[in-house]
Order: sequence, then C-alpha cells, then structure tokens
Amino acid sequence: MFSNFSFCRIILIFLSTLILSGSIFSQTKEFKTNDVIVTAGRSPISFADLNRDVTVIFPDEIKNTAVKSVQDLLQYTSGIDLKQRGVDGVQADVAIRGGTFEQTLILIDGIKISDPQTGHHNLNLPVSLENIERIEILKGQGSRIHGPNAFSGVINIITKKGGSASLSVKSAGGQNGYFSNSLNVSLPLGFSNNRLSLSKQKSDGYRFNTDFDIINFSYGSTISTNAGAINFFFGYNEKDFGANSFYSSAFPNQGEKTITKFANVSGEFGSPDFTISPKIYWRRNDDDFVLRRDNPSFYHNIHKTNVYGGEIQASLNSDFGKTSFGAEYTKDEIESNNLGSRTREKKGVFAEQNLKFENGINLNAGAFLYSFSNLGWKLWPGFDLGYNLNNDIRIFASYGRAFRIPTFTELYYNDPVTIGNQYLKHEETTNYEIGLKYNAKLFQGGISLFRKEGKDIIDWVRVQGETKWSVLNIAKVNTNGIEVSFAIEPEAVLNFTPINRIIISYTYLHNDKEVSELESRYVLDHLKNQIIVSVSNNLFFGINQNWFFRYEDRINFNDSFITDVQLSKDISYFNIFVKATNLFNNYYEDIAGIQLPGRWITAGAEFTIN
Repeated sequence: MFSNFSFCRIILIFLSTLILSGSIFSQTKEFKTNDVIVTAGRSPISFADLNRDVTVIFPDEIKNTAVKSVQDLLQYTSGIDLKQRGVDGVQADVAIRGGTFEQTLILIDGIKISDPQTGHHNLNLPVSLENIERIEILKGQGSRIHGPNAFSGVINIITKKGGSASLSVKSAGGQNGYFSNSLNVSLPLGFSNNRLSLSKQKSDGYRFNTDFDIINFSYGSTISTNAGAINFFFGYNEKDFGANSFYSSAFPNQGEKTITKFANVSGEFGSPDFTISPKIYWRRNDDDFVLRRDNPSFYHNIHKTNVYGGEIQASLNSDFGKTSFGAEYTKDEIESNNLGSRTREKKGVFAEQNLKFENGINLNAGAFLYSFSNLGWKLWPGFDLGYNLNNDIRIFASYGRAFRIPTFTELYYNDPVTIGNQYLKHEETTNYEIGLKYNAKLFQGGISLFRKEGKDIIDWVRVQGETKWSVLNIAKVNTNGIEVSFAIEPEAVLNFTPINRIIISYTYLHNDKEVSELESRYVLDHLKNQIIVSVSNNLFFGINQNWFFRYEDRINFNDSFITDVQLSKDISYFNIFVKATNLFNNYYEDIAGIQLPGRWITAGAEFTIN
C-alpha cells in the first residue's frame, strides 16, 4: 500500500518532470458539436436536428475527467443521479430526472444490456473506459424507441470501432493499495477493423471490507463488404468485492462476485435510400452473494441470468422523410437458489417517421407495440417536435408514454424479512417536455422544463407493526423539473487564454409521491438540487488542468459538495497524469449508512502509438 509520504514524493517528481520538459502552450482538440451524429432515435440524426434533451460525452471529456470508471464518469452529467455503494464501478445505481435505478435503460452500441434480475446489476459493464468512443444520454421517456424500461432515460455507450493501427498501454497507482493497468490495441486487417481492450483495477479498500478486484476484456471487429458492414463485439466483466453494509447495516462483512458476458453481432446493409439492420445478442450475468464473507454458508444467494435477443430494422428515405420500422424478440432466463427457475418472453414491433420541412420544423413521431408475460399487446406512442428560430437558437417539445416491467427480484425474492409479489403490474409514465438550445461559437446553453406523471410505481411496503416487507404497485409519483446548462469557450474567439472551457449545469426536481397508509421501506431520497461545474484550463509548461465541482442536495439527506481535479501533460508518446477525487476530504453518502471515500489520489502514465 502506498503511504502518504510516498505519494507526496510521486507528486513532486511528476510536477518536476512537467516543469523541466513542457512547452509553454498546450493545444486542445477542436470539435463541432452540431456535426456529431447521434442515435437518440431509430434513425441516426445530426445533433443540430435533435428534438430532445440529449447529452453527449465526447472522447476528450472522458480522457480529461478525474475518474477511473464509466460509473464515476456519469456523476458529471446534469440530471443524472448516481448512487454508489462501491467506487470505481464496483456497484452503482443510476437514475435520471428523479426516477428509480430500475427505470433507466442501459445500452451498448444500441443493444439493451439492462439486467432482468435487479437494477443493481445494470452497470455491470463489460467495456472499459478506454474502449469508449462516446456516451449518449437521452433524458426522459424512450419507450416509443426502445420499448420496456426506457422509463426515465436511456444511456447508450458507443464503443470504439478501430480504424488506423494503434497501441495504448496505461498504468496507474494510488492510495488504498490501488493500481490499474490497461492495454488497448487497434489493428486493421484486410477488410476488417479490430480492437482489443484489457484492463484490471484492484484496491485494498478505503475502509473495512471495501476491497475490490475488477477485470474487463472486450474484442470488437467491423468487417466491410460490398453489401454493407458487419459488427461483432464480445465483452467480459468480472468483479470480486467487499460489500460493507450494502444491503443491511447489521452485516458489514458482506461479499459479492459478479461475472458479466455480452456478445452481439449486428449489420447494416443496403443503399443510402434503403437499409436493413439486423442484430442478435446474448448477455449472461452470474451473481454470487454471501451475507458473511467469513462464513459463506450462513446465507448464500447464487443467481445465473441469461438474456437472448434479436432485432431487425428497415429504414427508407423518400419524399415523405425517413421511415424506420422493425421488430424485436427477447427471452429472459434465471436459475437461482432463491428466485427459482424462471423464464419470460418479450416481443414488439415499432415504427418511426422523421419529417423535415423547409420552414425549419422537424418532427419525429413513432410508437412501440409491445407484449410480455401476462400483458397483452399495448401501444406506447410519442413524438418530438423542433424548430430553428435562427442559426443559433432551436426550440423543441416532446410527449411520450413509457413503461417498466418488474425485475425477477421484485417478483420472486424471499428472505426472512422480505417477500416478492408475482402479481406485480408494470409501471407507467406520461412525459411532457419543452426546451430551448443555443449554440454559438463562444457560448452554448439550454433550458428544459419537464413533467413526468407516473402510476403503479413499485414500492416495498408493510402494515404498521408487521415485520415483513412486501412489494406492491402502491405509489403514484408526479415529477416536475427544470434543467439549465451553459458552456463558455474563450479559446474559440481568443488567440490565447488560460481558460479553455467552463461548463455549468443546474437541475431542480420536485416529486409528489402519493401512497396509501402503508409504511414505505424506501425513503424518498431523490436529488432536489444538483449543480455541476467543470473548468478546463492551461497551466505553465503545457500542463492541462481540469476541475470538477459537484453539489447535491438530496431529500432526507445531508447535502454534499465534492471537488475532483486532474493534472496531465503530454510528453512525446506519453500522457502523464495525477488525479485527486474528493480533494477536500468531505464526508458524504449516496445511500444511508454507506460512507463513500475521502480524498483519494492516484497517478500514472499512458503510452500511445498511432
């Protein structure tokens, strides 16, 4: 384990290296947001033509953020509520705009990977931070596009697809016995582009029983043919960690191990006017949980989940705009010593029409007709409308209905104090949103006003005086909110400025939760106020500095203010960096009774050949 004295020496050596070898100016990669093509609908669309509130996290932002996992990265997005039990991707629940952790759909390259056992495993991601091209976050309902569980929002992780030959090796170490190593290779061979990524993170933990050991491996290949392109991806994620008080404060010595495998084959064939896009995929999650690591037989849960799915989509360009339609089929299976052996099938058909008029109006309308288990076919419609007031200002509005189906845990879980409910209904919501976007050379900004009307929301409840909790469709939740954000880029108009970019975002949420006289197990704990500020600036000798400030005011919790910072310097083929999370060593919790780390410093280097 590194001592504090050793770390001071590392930092002094690092800073001395920077001072002796740097150049006085640093260059920042320029990109034009409006030129980016995103996948917020059934058909890819330019960022400039979006009629929804979509946040895109770009490669430079991923590189310069003071985090070590995708999960931690999401904390810096307005409207995202990341509630962590363990750091660096050990376990985290992600919610959007006041929703629950079960109500956010997770995708990799547009393919669903959310876990049917429990939303606690939705972020078991078989892809490393270094292998991500960008992350697209759709806020609000998305069931007309993606079907079930796109209730409060959708997070789509786009992996790198190779390209020119490159090699990257990265190594870092830090406090609490932390170390990480990663290898990323991109290699074109004939008609194929191939990419391999391997990483390992390990720590002794920041307090008792918070150690972790995480392995990520992924391989992707894109084969180009005269008819189109075929993509293959396989990912493997293994996590073995101490789970101090994760599910009960009475047992601080809990432990868990998960192994997640994900594979998909997809393609796109045809011409610019007509394309067909098939996909098949498989996700496997093994979850091994013990209530006492020193006595595994005391209480031991073993869950093995398989998800098999396929989808086909056709898109047609005509005088009526772009039309997309298709169908999907998914089968969920679980083998569990607690939940039993269960299967369920889900299937649906969808259609979307994109119209762009000469007067600047853009309309996306569509619906998903879906069926699962004992629910017959039901239609989930929605539309998005946008209009350009001028070259810089765009206004938009959206409406849509969405749903979430219960997890296997909610349906069948039983232990001495909780009991599932196999008769649960799906949750439903109706979403409304209006907003404005401003995009100029120096300044970009936006504002969104939204309302979610949810019914049959699932909650764990009990009668006063009883000892057992049961799960029911008990709650009605209406959420009103506002999001405001703006970014300033002084370097866009000035030849030299120490400040490259400043981003400030604010989210306010108000929930009206209506329940019966039953006692609720989970206290309403959504974020009420959230402020996120990031500042990128140049120091002397080409040192790049990135600051991140996060203020969260959570219902029935103490508020928290967290500061993270990263210093980095490019020297020939090397990028050398120092990261400090929770710089001022503040105490904070995302979940009651689970203390998150104080100040944590790491340092390392990345060697890259292109």
